[in-house]
Amino acid sequence: MSLRASLLRTVLFVSAYLATVVVSRAPIAAHGGLHELWPSAGVAAMWLVAQRGAPARWVDPAVLLAATVGVNLVVGQPMAVAVLCGLIVGVQVAAFRWLLSHPHPNTGGDAPRTGLRRPADLWPLLVAAVGATAAGAAVGFPGLWLATGTFVGVQTATMLLCTLTCMLLYGGLALQVGAKLSAQRARYGSLAAAWRQIMRDTTRARAYEYLAVVGCSLAGYGLTFGLSGVTMVFPLLALSVYSAVRLSTIYVFVFSAVVTFATSASTLWESGPFAMLGSPQGQVLVAHAFAATSALIGLTLALSRDERAAVTSELAEEKAQASRQADLMNAIVNSMADGLAVEDRDGRLVMHNPAVATLLGRVRTHDVDDASSFYGFRRLDGSPIADHELPHRKVTSACQGHSMDVLVSNSDLPHDRIVRLTATPLTDPDGSLDRSVVLIRDVTAETRQRDELASFAGVVAHDLLNPLTTVEGWTEAVDETLGDIPEHPAVAAAHTGLARVERAAARMRGLVNDLLAYTTTRDASITPAPVDLTKVVTDVADARIDTAMAAEKPVPVFTVGDLHPVHADPVLIRQLLDNLVSNAVKYTAPGVIPHIWVTGACQDDTVTVTVADNGIGIPAGQHAAIFDTFHRAHRGKGYAGTGLGLAICKRTVERHGGTITAADNPGGGTRFTFTLPADITTGALDVGRHDRSHRPIRTPERVA
Repeated sequence: MSLRASLLRTVLFVSAYLATVVVSRAPIAAHGGLHELWPSAGVAAMWLVAQRGAPARWVDPAVLLAATVGVNLVVGQPMAVAVLCGLIVGVQVAAFRWLLSHPHPNTGGDAPRTGLRRPADLWPLLVAAVGATAAGAAVGFPGLWLATGTFVGVQTATMLLCTLTCMLLYGGLALQVGAKLSAQRARYGSLAAAWRQIMRDTTRARAYEYLAVVGCSLAGYGLTFGLSGVTMVFPLLALSVYSAVRLSTIYVFVFSAVVTFATSASTLWESGPFAMLGSPQGQVLVAHAFAATSALIGLTLALSRDERAAVTSELAEEKAQASRQADLMNAIVNSMADGLAVEDRDGRLVMHNPAVATLLGRVRTHDVDDASSFYGFRRLDGSPIADHELPHRKVTSACQGHSMDVLVSNSDLPHDRIVRLTATPLTDPDGSLDRSVVLIRDVTAETRQRDELASFAGVVAHDLLNPLTTVEGWTEAVDETLGDIPEHPAVAAAHTGLARVERAAARMRGLVNDLLAYTTTRDASITPAPVDLTKVVTDVADARIDTAMAAEKPVPVFTVGDLHPVHADPVLIRQLLDNLVSNAVKYTAPGVIPHIWVTGACQDDTVTVTVADNGIGIPAGQHAAIFDTFHRAHRGKGYAGTGLGLAICKRTVERHGGTITAADNPGGGTRFTFTLPADITTGALDVGRHDRSHRPIRTPERVA
């Protein structure tokens, strides 16, 4: 704001202030009352609130003080009374500004000028008006009583109510208009541009509505306060209610301020229904009570409407944003090459993307319960899959999900394909399972390529055994022949070379055997049968103990918990446990006695087995990669291996519909956890037979 514009506004405000003083003073000057000074206090409050950001802030208080003192001197008040009146107005305005800027930072001081936006914002304004009135009374009443020697109770109440009402309305109007102008200037760059935009946005019907309300207000208040004998004023409240419900909040402020001024002025000029009451002080008191009631009703309704409109606008924006995000998500899901389906807790299909029909050939309806038969799901070896074995049927709120590769064969597909079904749970905020998400991925080409490579590796491994046997046989024969030759440096070098050939042949045989084992776990048919895991673990542990004792190495300690029987292929399960135990024994630090814990738990139709050890552990970041083929976590550290053992374990578990994971053992070492289908036919018998706490397998006699 420029200095010139600020001074121009000062002139306009002081003119309005003097006009209110003149209008309120003239009719009752003969009565010697002093309450006529207080209606103009509202204009003074609006003045200094609107000018709080002026370049020369000292000009406005000085002009206000001079105007108050001057007008009182002009009408014949003593100098002491005139100065005291100026002091009273100054204290009131200063208290109003200070209180307005503290309890509600958003409506005063140097804080952002947001104006009044909800009914709660009336409280800081009301507190400021009450505080300013009390401050003025604390200074004014004793001073005026000392200066004039009079004190009238009705006059006191009138002064307080007039000051409170006018400061509330005019001060609030200044805040609201200032906030509106600042917002429009920030949005459109200038007030002229803002005004043009407002005029363009205002419809003709809206303009006629404003004109009609203004005309009705002029007619209603003009007839009520202009004609003699009219005593009913409560119908005028309908104008306040309608304005608050339909028109802008600034209009309600202006309407209330004008009504307050017009009501008090007409009453002072002995016109209107309130002029027929008792003393002039009582007349003005009742007039301001009516104006304050009308203003509070209108402002409360208007601010409630603004708050409701703001909340509605925010909700509409959030709804629009959510709709845009939903549309974007739908576009992303529908454009996916992988199938995505959502099923409820009863197994009914809730939604799916187009890729589901492309990959599976068909999409089942709500009346189809057996998804396996409907889609033609089979295991990769061609055996049928029961519906309860599918991943989405096995998902629970406590698990991370299930995955399975299945063969899809039905008349709606041009050819059979292999898909990977991955089901993950969708839970409610309270943690209960609500729905499950099934991701369907075509792995036909990937599986065929992997099968071809694995078959090739199996063939190559098998064909390498014959030449490898020949190499080992001739190496042994040459070594024996060299034993009959007298010692010579060349003979010693030959023995060393043959020893290296034997070690290389042994490593190669181990690799070939692992390749053949991996091919077996991939291609061999599974023959599920009840398997006593406790017996299998005991046999594997006994074999490892015997091997360690024969090689004069540290004898491992085994602690086996209660293991529930499983329904699986006995040969593959034995190989699975043997590989895990072999790793636990092998990957132990030098000088440390291996200790292996095998524990289990059964929930529903799934058995979870944990094999933990006190070994050297798995390097960080490799807990998932160790199950990849030919991956070795401890290369170059003196631990032999081909990197196929854990890949064989993973393949074995997955072929049985389970999962296997690796994690760090809290006590040091590694913890492998895998799941297998439970054998429900012998479960009760097994629990009774193996009701033993964690028992060690090694005995002192065997160690000796």
